[in-house]
Amino acid sequence: MTPTSAENPKPKFQNKHLLFAQLGAVLLGTLVLLIGVVPDLDDNNSSVAATLVLLLSVGLIYTIVARQIQPKAKQINQNNNPYHGLFFRGTVVLTSLLTLFGILGSFFVYIEHRNLFQAVGLAAAVIWIAVFLVYFMWSVYFYNINYGITDDDWERIYEQAERKRAGLFITENEQIEAPKYNPYRSQTFGLPPGTVRGMIAFTLLMGGMSLLITSFGSGYTGVDLVLLRQQFEFFETAFLMMIAFYFGDRSLKYISRRWNDPNATDASGTSPSLANSQSRRPLQTAPLDDIDLEDREFEKDESEFTETPPSSLTDQRNMLSASLDAVLVEQEGNEFNKANDMTYAKILSDMDIRIALEEFAGSTGIKLSLPVVKAVIAVESSGRGHLADGRAKILFEGHVFWRNLERLGESPQNYVKGNEDILFQKWTRAHYKGGSREYDRLERAISIHPQAAVYAASWGMFQILGENLDGYIKGRKYKDTEDFVKHQHESEYFHLLDFLEFIRSKTSRGNKLIDYISEGRSGDYDWEAFAFGYNGSGYAVSQYHTRMKVAYEKLKAQGI
Repeated sequence: MTPTSAENPKPKFQNKHLLFAQLGAVLLGTLVLLIGVVPDLDDNNSSVAATLVLLLSVGLIYTIVARQIQPKAKQINQNNNPYHGLFFRGTVVLTSLLTLFGILGSFFVYIEHRNLFQAVGLAAAVIWIAVFLVYFMWSVYFYNINYGITDDDWERIYEQAERKRAGLFITENEQIEAPKYNPYRSQTFGLPPGTVRGMIAFTLLMGGMSLLITSFGSGYTGVDLVLLRQQFEFFETAFLMMIAFYFGDRSLKYISRRWNDPNATDASGTSPSLANSQSRRPLQTAPLDDIDLEDREFEKDESEFTETPPSSLTDQRNMLSASLDAVLVEQEGNEFNKANDMTYAKILSDMDIRIALEEFAGSTGIKLSLPVVKAVIAVESSGRGHLADGRAKILFEGHVFWRNLERLGESPQNYVKGNEDILFQKWTRAHYKGGSREYDRLERAISIHPQAAVYAASWGMFQILGENLDGYIKGRKYKDTEDFVKHQHESEYFHLLDFLEFIRSKTSRGNKLIDYISEGRSGDYDWEAFAFGYNGSGYAVSQYHTRMKVAYEKLKAQGI
């Protein structure tokens, strides 16, 4: 074979036989369309169809000839990633097919339905899918394979490596540092934050716009109109959800930045005790952003996985054997995490109440509705069972303290002097302080008699008197008053269980309290009888029954 030189140039076409075969296929397809399809169309559309077929044929012929001509572009870079062709050639073929089918489909839709808006809407949707696919594939390749730099940058990096091996000098301006990993490796698909969310939002927007364009000039009625409306509602709901997720994510990040551990050390190991003395010094480093924090978590998980040395089977057996005799102790330094867990565990959600009521109905056969229980909560504790400092809400009753001192064998008269606001014989609301100041009254009562003091306070979300430990909530089986108080501070869930036991056990006017508000009454609740048995004979003074009924109706109107 004669070598290629200036005197013996390369042939203009790489493969003439393949070129002729492809051109023949295009011409044959063009003739089939012009002879077999176009004549069957209406006279008004035949010329448009013929023009479109000819333009498509010319475009295909130009593409085939251009690809067969020996390219004058630069040689293939041997340093390119082997996935380069897979990503880009495959993507080009797929998107070209999508675009072709979109244009042809739009054309035939217009020919058949004579609706230009419907054709444009279809073309816009399909073309956007092709654009989305190109951008997504490029993004994945750029960040996950090229680590966020271009192919030209990698070529310069390889050239620098060759020059260094050759002992050539490289100036600082020419130096490019090769990235070691994807800077966004901890994000979804390894893309910058918000990229995936933005692409989905734009796709939903384009889908809605395409549907809107399609609806112009249409005369849909009946089932077709209902279907079109449902499609609009889908895109509207999905787009609004994306917006809600965005703002919700931003809000959580904003809140998380404010929720700082007061006992944590900073990156330099500075303790809180030194923080105040160093607070006037300028910061040495900028605060970490969300990506840095997520990358640190990613690296931590990765290092823990890779750095754990494999142990032999004998070592594992010895470790398991020794662990049987080991005493479980709490590790120090996790106070902030424990406080977080306790804070979130305190709150009783609607779902928690529903689950508890379902379990209660399964064990007792008595059904209660969520709005009924929440109406009692709204009146008794304004919706929450704990104070801002984490302690259970209480209301100390001086007349109940008097009664329990007598029941426990003490003489209240011996303690009245100086304690008139916590110890009295008849009920009065004059000494209520409310909120955390009720604990001041409780602490003074505890110094007189701890058990009688706990018995004299109404506790938690449902404000159940502590004296019911020996009565209507005895079935809860608390060990003592300390165990009871501990659980009241711990979670609103225990408040709910106490409430269910209380109304199931206490009888008023010949019926259990729960019978007045159960679903066995089919919504005809007797709030007056319930309030009389739950709050006592003075219920009418504070209008408990009326307030519970109003709260229930309000919750019911809200769809709870």
